[in-house]
Amino acid sequence: MNNRKINLSLNDFIYDYNELLSKAFIENKNTFKALASPTLNKEETITFLYRRITNYIQTSNKKFDKENSLLIGLKFIIRLSYMFYNLIITSIRFRTKSIPNDCVYIRTWLIPRSIINGKVRDDYFRNLIYDLSAKHNVFVGFQPLEYGKILNQYSKSIKPNNYIIPIGLLSIFDILKLFITYLKTAKIRLNQTYTFKGIDVSELINDSLKLDYYKLRSFQAYIELSIAKKIKLFNPKLFLYMFENQAWENSYLSVFKDLKTKTIGYQSSGFSYRFLNFFPSELDEKYFLYPDKILTVGDMYTNLLKNYGHFPIPVQTFAALRFNYPMINGEYIIEKPVLDIHNRLLYAFPSHFYQYKKVVKDLIDIFGNTEIDVHLKFHPLFSGKKLKFRLPPNFSVVDRIQMKSLKDKYDIILFNDNSFGIESLLMGVKSFEYEFGEIYPENRLLDFDLYNHHLNKEGLIKVRDNILNNSISKELNLEYIQQYIGNMYRGYNGNINHIFN
Repeated sequence: MNNRKINLSLNDFIYDYNELLSKAFIENKNTFKALASPTLNKEETITFLYRRITNYIQTSNKKFDKENSLLIGLKFIIRLSYMFYNLIITSIRFRTKSIPNDCVYIRTWLIPRSIINGKVRDDYFRNLIYDLSAKHNVFVGFQPLEYGKILNQYSKSIKPNNYIIPIGLLSIFDILKLFITYLKTAKIRLNQTYTFKGIDVSELINDSLKLDYYKLRSFQAYIELSIAKKIKLFNPKLFLYMFENQAWENSYLSVFKDLKTKTIGYQSSGFSYRFLNFFPSELDEKYFLYPDKILTVGDMYTNLLKNYGHFPIPVQTFAALRFNYPMINGEYIIEKPVLDIHNRLLYAFPSHFYQYKKVVKDLIDIFGNTEIDVHLKFHPLFSGKKLKFRLPPNFSVVDRIQMKSLKDKYDIILFNDNSFGIESLLMGVKSFEYEFGEIYPENRLLDFDLYNHHLNKEGLIKVRDNILNNSISKELNLEYIQQYIGNMYRGYNGNINHIFN
C-alpha cells in the first residue's frame, strides 16, 4: 500500500480540523442531538476521530475499519439494558425529592478522590463550597463516572445533607422517558460533503456519529438534560460546574439559557492542546452554547483560552482550588532539590489508558533489569484495571504518593498530559514530558524554557546512563519555577467575589 505522506502541524489540528467539525455541527444546529454529540463537540479523548482521519488521508487505499453492524447492535442492546438497570437502581437508592429554591447548585464528579478516610469531600471545588455556604444555600450534585464500587463507598461515607447524587431526582417515569427520547432522537447522519486536506472524510465523521449513538457516548448528555429539567423547577440562582466544553454541559446551558439562573463554568485543572473542545472556533462562537462566564485556574490558562478559543463571554482568572500547596505572600513555596542520586524515577500516567501499554513497553526496553527503580503511578480512574504483561523486578506500581517526600525518593519525574510534572517542580524534582509518537499535541509545560523538558526514547536512554554514572543534573532555578507556576496556577485566598460579580 502506498502512503501519501502529509506533514501535519498544530495549526492543522487547532484551526483546520476544528473548523471542519464546526461546519458539520451547523448542519444540525439548534438540535439537542448535535449538542449531545462528543464527535461534534470535538472530544478527541473519546472519539479519536482526528487520528482516524489523518490515517485515512495518508493512505492510497481509501478504506477505514468499521465495526460489524450486527455486533454493534447486540452490544447496543446490552449497553442500554445495563444503563437502564443502573439508573433505576441509583434513582431508587439515592432518592432526592427536592432541593431548596434559589440555591447555589454545584455540579461535580464523584471520583475515588472524592472520598477520603470515610468522608465525602469534593475534589474539584474543595474549600470554595464551604466559603459559599457561609452566605448561601449550597447544594452539591455528585455525578458518578461509574455505578459500582464508588457509589457503594459514597453510600457508606459521612457526608453533609446538602450532598446528593442527582440521578436521585429522576423518577422511574423520567428514566423511561429519557431512554425513549434517546432512541428516537439521538442518531445523526450528515448529508453534506466534508473534506480535510482535499480528501472527502464525510463517512469517517458519520461513522463517529454512529458510534456516539450505539456506544452511548451521547447518552450522558441526555441523562444530564433530564436532571437539568428537574433542577430548573427549583429556580437556582447560580449553577456552577466544571468547564471543559463537553457535550453534557450543553444540557444545563440549554435548560438555563432563558432563565435568571446564572451559569458559571470553572476550568478546574490543566489541559493540553489535545483537548480541542477547549478551543471553540469562530463558527462555534456563534452557534455553540456557553455559560455566562468562565473562571480559570490561572493567567496562563486564561490567555490560552483567549488566544486559541473564540468565546463570546468573559474569561477570567480565578484560582486553582485543587492546587492547595503552601504559599507565602501569595507565592507558592518551591522546595530545594536534593542533589543526591537515588537511582529511582517515577512515571505519572494520564487518563489516556490506551497509551499505557506503549509507554510501559518503552520504559521496560530502557530501564528493565537495571539498577534504576521505576515506579509507575497510574491515573486514579485506572484503579482496578490490570496491565497485560509482566513487569521486571525493578518496576513497581505505586498508588498514593507523599508529595513532600518526592525529592527524597526520585531523581526525576516522567509524565505526559497531566499536571503531576508541574507539581513535582514545585516539590523540587525535575520533570520531563515523554514524547512517544502520539499524534495529538500533549505538551503541558507550555512556554517553559528553563531546560529541555522534552524526552523521546533516545533522550530517555541518555537519562538512564546519566543516572547510572551519577552525572545527572538535578538543580533547579527556584525563582523561575515560582514565577512559572504562579502564572499557571493562582492560589485560592477565600475571596469569592468572582463568583457573583
